[in-house]
Amino acid sequence: MADAPDSPVETSPPGRGEFNVHAYGPATRALAVALRLAALLNVLYVAAHIATDIVTGSRTAPPLAVALGITLFSGGPLLLALLLGRNHRGNVEVGDHRLALTLRRERFEIPFDSIQAICPWRVPLPGPGLRLVLGSNRSFRCRLVLRDPARLLSALGEHLPAARAALDHPAIGFAEARRTHGRRSWPYFVVKYGLIPLSLALILFRLHQYIMYGGPFGQYHLFGLGPYLGAFLVRWVGVLGALVVYAGLVRIVVEVLALGVTYLLPRRAIGLRRAAEILADIAYFVLIPVYVLAHLLA
Repeated sequence: MADAPDSPVETSPPGRGEFNVHAYGPATRALAVALRLAALLNVLYVAAHIATDIVTGSRTAPPLAVALGITLFSGGPLLLALLLGRNHRGNVEVGDHRLALTLRRERFEIPFDSIQAICPWRVPLPGPGLRLVLGSNRSFRCRLVLRDPARLLSALGEHLPAARAALDHPAIGFAEARRTHGRRSWPYFVVKYGLIPLSLALILFRLHQYIMYGGPFGQYHLFGLGPYLGAFLVRWVGVLGALVVYAGLVRIVVEVLALGVTYLLPRRAIGLRRAAEILADIAYFVLIPVYVLAHLLA
């Protein structure tokens, strides 16, 4: 979901001519896509309720319900998709005359002469992927999903003109730009989903304490430490849940726009990715504080 990796993670650095992949059949790929779409649809569903509450003043999305709904109906499908991907991990080796795919219980060796075409996926779900077209226009049973398909295509391009042609596909440019300019380090996520929600929760909780109890520790003096901490926990969970939903919604919009514009301007893929990440950061790190301050000062 929000900024979370939506393509397989290469768990170990492959050697020259070796590539870590996830190998899906048509049915398992459809399941992996369905799980991710279910998580995204739940984000849209929760976002619609939050927006309704903001506009109408209703309470159709209370904080704990938002947190629970996102955890179960978005986090759950994403976890299942991750486990499905781990179960379909494999390794591709590019030799002098053939491509070899090694899975847990199977190994396939495909001579280069039998590969007629390599078709990148138009939509990178569950991640950037490739379909191998063999003789008689048959598709190889496994679809290859990997974070950096350009590296594999470059290696194959030394032997296959079809691989060199696939390198120019907009989906490959989109995947390469996202890999090089869309990845974030862990401090970024600590700030985004740790410090920012905690800071906003502290501000809103303190304001609520002044309004309801006349001071920052009013509820503590009246009802004790347990209810006081419980009220803060509810506030913090609510803020975190709302920000996760908002970040997920922004990410959906940004990725759809970036992919669509990359198809229109494939040679601008890197610039478009940079612009997309800047737009996403402005929407989160600038618009949210401005929105909160505007309502506090209104």
